[in-house]
Amino acid sequence: MNRKSLFITAAAIALSASVVSSAMAQRTVINTNQNNVARAIAETNAGITRTGSTVGGKVDATSAAIANTASVSVSRVATINNTQTNNQLVSATLNLGTATSAVNNVKDVTATAAAIANSASNTVRNTTVDATNINNYQAASGGVQSRLNSNINGVTGKVEQTSAAIGNTFTADITGPIGTINNTQRYWGDVSSQLNTRVENVSGDVVGTAAAICNTGTVTSSNAAAINANNNQACNIDPSATTNALIQNVGGKVNLTTAAIGNTYSLTTLPTATLNVSNLQQNGAINVATANLTLANVAGDVALTTAAIGNSFTITGGN
Repeated sequence: MNRKSLFITAAAIALSASVVSSAMAQRTVINTNQNNVARAIAETNAGITRTGSTVGGKVDATSAAIANTASVSVSRVATINNTQTNNQLVSATLNLGTATSAVNNVKDVTATAAAIANSASNTVRNTTVDATNINNYQAASGGVQSRLNSNINGVTGKVEQTSAAIGNTFTADITGPIGTINNTQRYWGDVSSQLNTRVENVSGDVVGTAAAICNTGTVTSSNAAAINANNNQACNIDPSATTNALIQNVGGKVNLTTAAIGNTYSLTTLPTATLNVSNLQQNGAINVATANLTLANVAGDVALTTAAIGNSFTITGGN
């Protein structure tokens, strides 16, 4: 090898090392550790009246209590380690009322009462060939409860109401290669949700949801060729969801869902992705879903769902 070719070879090796080093330097490493030992309580009491002759605007009311929340969104390959623990009460209450007039009080109404012990959300947009890895651990032993009490009348649009109580929730939405995703969730507290509502004289659709969930995990991969995933969930004290509803004089559809769930996990991938998945779900709780409903004068379709589920595991795609 002459001096010129030796120089070119050395330069190529140096450039290659520089590229590899640069690619490795782009990895983001995030370690989060949250421990909540105090109660989280949110309560909203709102009465909405209309004094003018014109139709009121939209109503969006939210009461949310969260013990721990971690949200990660990165645009490069990442290693994310998340730990969250909570041992105290988490409670959200929303009391909402509109004017008693039968017409033209407000436009759309959106009402939400949400109580969550631990929440971890991860979004990774990786365009390199390196793999993203995520480790999630969540444990909660305090009670979690959501209450939505409403009296809604004279709406020119739609009505959407949600009362949600969740012990642990984990989501991962990943673009690019995936190494391993580990999810461990433990819940030992009462989780309960209630939707108590009276809805009258609505031009559009009426949607109501009461959901109580111990543990929920959702993983979405848009283009990974292979995925290793390990899920371990345990629920030990009873989830309960209740809907008490009087709904009448509705111009659109009515859709009411009441769900009490111990453990739920879903993985969505490419149809061609190679999967190595381990799932362990343990539910020792009594799941109770109760719906007491009275409906009258509904112009559209009516859909009523009441579900009590111990464990739910779903894979979409993969081979």
